[in-house]
Amino acid sequence: MLEERVPLIDLLSREEGSILIASHENPDADTLGSALALYLFLKKKGKRVYVGCKDPVPHFLDFLPGASEVVRLPLPQVFSVAIVVDASGFYRVGAPVDAYTRVRIDHHIGGEFYGEYDYIDTEAPATASLVYKLLKLWDEKEIDPQIAECLYAGLATDTGFFRYSNTNAEVFQMAKELTQLGADPYRTYTMFSERESLAKMKLISRVLDTLTLYEDGKVAGIVILDRFLRETGAQYPDTEGLVNFPRSIEGVEVAFALIEKPDEGVFKVSLRSKNGVNVARIAERLGGGGHRYASGCKIRAGSVEEALQKLLHSIRQELVEEKVKV
Repeated sequence: MLEERVPLIDLLSREEGSILIASHENPDADTLGSALALYLFLKKKGKRVYVGCKDPVPHFLDFLPGASEVVRLPLPQVFSVAIVVDASGFYRVGAPVDAYTRVRIDHHIGGEFYGEYDYIDTEAPATASLVYKLLKLWDEKEIDPQIAECLYAGLATDTGFFRYSNTNAEVFQMAKELTQLGADPYRTYTMFSERESLAKMKLISRVLDTLTLYEDGKVAGIVILDRFLRETGAQYPDTEGLVNFPRSIEGVEVAFALIEKPDEGVFKVSLRSKNGVNVARIAERLGGGGHRYASGCKIRAGSVEEALQKLLHSIRQELVEEKVKV
């Protein structure tokens, strides 16, 4: 319950040193919206606060209030408090963070735990919903339209604009309240979903040529090679959401996007599920994690074929276990 997390409010309200709010690498709207909302709120409270990310703010999130104030990590200083949002631990920041006190605000299962100030609720629809509850309890009158916009973006996108199974009455109530506080649902949707570049359209065309069905149509996946980005002029953030193409196929229970990341020497995997298959367990076998219906991991492999076989092996294991349960 949130009431048990009052010590986090006490910590931040009395803190006179520097505070870092960190998003995970390759940010999405939930991590960045949550981080920016907390950052803007703490600024209003007169705190010496920074908001940071290892990667540049992607084009599809540059409309969020405060986005221009995001600093690139790592930073050389040691912070009094560092808070990682929407991540299973500081390792997901992708850059070193030095702080005397570490805190995690998140809705992912498992991960790292740092102490009494953590605020983790695995039943929450989005990390933005947790930050909203925290700020309401602390000082609701300080939630202005800019903070509300950041929180609404995280809530809306992590529920698939209110289409995913984590959408419930509480989600709609939060969306209503945030809209009343100044969030603009129409602008959020159009800025997030209707500003695609020609390069991304060309990338989608290239990627759909790789779309393949496996396991009698229960599994579908795409492969995004680095050369596709170079040949189309697309950027890595343009790969965000492409996993939804295989997910949309009728009969598919598990969808994946396998993305080559030569700069890290890995293949990044995005997993999505329908009909109850737990893709978090698929990711966990490969060193990742996430939610039952959306998760991810990174695979170290010498070739795309090797990475694909490792991924398919883990998917098959989960399908067998799900069948045994039935």
